[in-house]
Amino acid sequence: MVSSVAGSRTTATPPAPAPASAPPAARLTVAQALELPALAGARLVAGRDGARHAIRVANIMEVPDIVRWMRGGELLLTTAYAVRHDERALIALVPEMARRGLAALGVKVGPYLPSLPKAMLRSADELGFPIVELPGEVMLNDILSEVIGTVLNRQALSLERTQALRDRLSQAVLLGGSYHELVALLARETGCPAAVRAVDGAVLAAAGPVPEGVTPSLTRPIAVGDRPGGEVAVWSATCGDDLVLAVEHVATLATMLVVQERALAERERRYRTLLLTALVSHPPRDRSELARRAAALGWDLERPRAAVVVEVTRGGAGFTEERLLSAARTALGAQTPAWGTPGGMTLLVEPGESLRRSCAALRRAVAAACPGHAVAVAAGTVRDDFAELHRSHGEALSALSLGRELEGPEGSFTKLYEDCGVYRLLDQLPDGELRALVDGALGPLIAHDARHDSSLVHSLTVYLQRDRNGVDAAEELHIHYNTLRYRLKQIEKLAGAPDKDPMRRLQTELAVHAHRLLSARAR
Repeated sequence: MVSSVAGSRTTATPPAPAPASAPPAARLTVAQALELPALAGARLVAGRDGARHAIRVANIMEVPDIVRWMRGGELLLTTAYAVRHDERALIALVPEMARRGLAALGVKVGPYLPSLPKAMLRSADELGFPIVELPGEVMLNDILSEVIGTVLNRQALSLERTQALRDRLSQAVLLGGSYHELVALLARETGCPAAVRAVDGAVLAAAGPVPEGVTPSLTRPIAVGDRPGGEVAVWSATCGDDLVLAVEHVATLATMLVVQERALAERERRYRTLLLTALVSHPPRDRSELARRAAALGWDLERPRAAVVVEVTRGGAGFTEERLLSAARTALGAQTPAWGTPGGMTLLVEPGESLRRSCAALRRAVAAACPGHAVAVAAGTVRDDFAELHRSHGEALSALSLGRELEGPEGSFTKLYEDCGVYRLLDQLPDGELRALVDGALGPLIAHDARHDSSLVHSLTVYLQRDRNGVDAAEELHIHYNTLRYRLKQIEKLAGAPDKDPMRRLQTELAVHAHRLLSARAR
């Protein structure tokens, strides 16, 4: 049975759950308890290795089976009256108490137990379990009262200090504090080096002499939902509960900062997207207002720019908008206005030395960031006036669409609107007009190729692309020069000679391009 402070007896029922462990400043160790006035004359006679055991509560043992109701951290006081004639039972108490995590056993030596068994002391030394010999004249209730009172007072003071620290940390965040202010306050209050580290271990903020290459003695994660955001780490010789509570609170506040930062980043991303969409969708209704909003984001709209669109065809592992934007910043600089679109992104690019080179560098960077994907980059013409950027954006979309038709839906390419040449005109015509043009100039050749499985149209296309240079055309077609001459005679017989009449030559070349465009549209 267990006696209360007042000494009343209660039945041996399981105790209530132990309160949460207190911070180390609240913990009263066995060695410290021996310094209390109520324990004057008491001696630690065995188990000195356990002198630093923390006392959570004190109880009085009247019967040996009370041990099985202990939950750890108890200073158990006894007169050993119930086992005064059973030395074996007294000795057996030691390993059982050690196993259950009791802090120490205080035995009153007096009329009931003249001395402590040597075997009991040897067992306590082996297990590092403290045995305290209490003087015969001491009152157990006095010890019980003073020990419990001391523990409660220390807990109250420590909880007050812990709450004060929590309030200061919270106030720092409410006043706009950063990681640096949090860890600086944590290090100052605990006397331990502290840091906030990213997921990869990189130090984002630190205070105190953070040791390099030394594993932190205590860490707590920073996470938003299932997404890890790093950790709070401290380096300390001891990791008591007060330090644990402080680090956990810093981790909670750091998580709040992450949430705030992400919310601000998302708000800024939406603001940027709305502004950029307005720039490329239509002429500005208020030039000065648009320029002012752009300047607030660090964009100088007075510089010449071209709209550039990037389209990534899924083919490899998935990609994210942030990965695309990071690749764009790497290739073109952090100040390039860019925003994500379904399946890609749109940018306002300064031409620099060459818009073509900038677009090529952008495609390489995106391809490296999204391996296994086909990457298409298309650019409109450079505009000096930002009020014309919507036209450049329309040109970029046309160049992208034309590139997809000519290169195929899964092709990778870089295409500038200014390079689209005659296709810019042909692409404006409906299929019926294009077919009429093709049939009028190439109809007999197409029919001949279909009947004889020949390649007169392709041979003519290469011949015209090579500026009617027969040697170069034959080399590209991988045929003998005489074979090409024979094919050209067939072409002249079926469709007329394209070289003899300038108008017919122009019509034939336009028909060749129209035929290619129709073939691309049919894919």
